[in-house]
Amino acid sequence: MSTASYLPDIVEYAVSAGLQVRSNTLNKEQTEFCCPWCGESLSKGKYKLSLNRLKGVYKCFTCAEHGGILDFIQKIENRPREEILNGLRQKNGVNLAKLQKRRNKKHPAELLSATQLKLIGFLDNRTPQKKVRDKNYIKKINDWIWAEWLQYLDSKKRDALVHLILCIENNQFQQGIEHLENLSKELDHNLVDEVLEAYGSGNQSPTWAEGVNNISRGLKEVYQSSLRQ
Repeated sequence: MSTASYLPDIVEYAVSAGLQVRSNTLNKEQTEFCCPWCGESLSKGKYKLSLNRLKGVYKCFTCAEHGGILDFIQKIENRPREEILNGLRQKNGVNLAKLQKRRNKKHPAELLSATQLKLIGFLDNRTPQKKVRDKNYIKKINDWIWAEWLQYLDSKKRDALVHLILCIENNQFQQGIEHLENLSKELDHNLVDEVLEAYGSGNQSPTWAEGVNNISRGLKEVYQSSLRQ
């Protein structure tokens, strides 16, 4: 069973989640809602969020939030993507144990989500398997994708650790954690434990965190210098 087969109707989900809908657009190709992310902007209370139930996509024409049904559910419910997927799988009778066994046999690059692939400039990590039967070639492509992802992830972890250090030094620990949690959602990868562990590792920091203390010190000095000018 493919993921698409058990995804909910995006319009029905939005209505069930309590979003305010323009009722005369319910049966149209583009159904209009009040955007829950525009906050106190000029569009609050206006129907600027457009949902396409056939394509399973959404877009707000004011704040520019957009994406597919899974992104939509993730933003509305503020839950990890995999947790949402597992809930949908169980609801549709998918055996999670068997699914995990199949996933364990796959190359890690094949398990990256469309969102993660897009972050590193790839549109579809399954294209090689569809067009080429050469297993060695497919492995090389997947190895390349995975290496790009790990490199990208390391850079994001470094940035997150620098941000956390600066927050802690300014007695803003909670803001640092919130930043980590938000970044984890954007990446569809939990950074919190890794970054906190690196922060507490002292001189035994992981390779990706080497030199981070120097970076944070340099940024702090630049900031303090700008205040004195």
